[in-house]
Amino acid sequence: MTTDPRLTLFCLAHAGGSAHPYIRLAADLPDHVTVVPLELPGHGTRVREPLLHGLTALTEEAVRQIGERRHEPYAIFGHSFGSLLGYEAARVLTAQGTPPQLLLVSGRNGPTEPLSHRPFHHLPDDGFVQGLQRIGGLPEALLAEPELLKFYLPAIRADLRVVETYSHARGPRLTVPVAAFAGRKDVLTDASSMAAWSRITTGVFDLTLVSGGHFFLQEPEFRAALGGRLTRFAATVGRIPAARGAVTRAVAE
Repeated sequence: MTTDPRLTLFCLAHAGGSAHPYIRLAADLPDHVTVVPLELPGHGTRVREPLLHGLTALTEEAVRQIGERRHEPYAIFGHSFGSLLGYEAARVLTAQGTPPQLLLVSGRNGPTEPLSHRPFHHLPDDGFVQGLQRIGGLPEALLAEPELLKFYLPAIRADLRVVETYSHARGPRLTVPVAAFAGRKDVLTDASSMAAWSRITTGVFDLTLVSGGHFFLQEPEFRAALGGRLTRFAATVGRIPAARGAVTRAVAE
């Protein structure tokens, strides 16, 4: 029996986030999945590069990084801001005739839903940080390091501006399956708002609730749920696991 191609999972982080958290995902995912975290300019290992401002530029960058891999089986996963960016990238890739086989989203209302909080990206740093704390939008580790937090604020602000000024553009719905994940204690979204992701596709939709607040990616329950969802997806398309889960990086070359 021949082995079908592996599935590449492109991952997009939350506002201001980097590719690093996704590197640790590979060990918990099915053997046939290769994790490729997408690193945006001004973030993580590309922190010295100028930030991109605006959804169009960010979407183009995500599509560029996916590049030639779009002609192989692939899926897109995004968390919070990354969900929005992943969705918009999927729309572009679909229009180009190379849609993902699966879109996975977490920690953000469906794109047709109103913003879950009052915008604050325009506030001075003190007010901006207070706003982030109010919505649970900062990892605890970052709050404990004021100087490090100050360093990351420009990237967080730029990404959050995209989220807070986003307006869903009308267009064809996706046709691929969409899998959504939500933290039971997430103050930024809830099951009803996450279920709104079903409106952007004609494909199968499912929602999984997991333990944790907004930043639940390291929770064992989420990792198990994500791995299970990818395994079920592989079964529906007849893909056969071929090797250990792997991780590579997609950055500017």
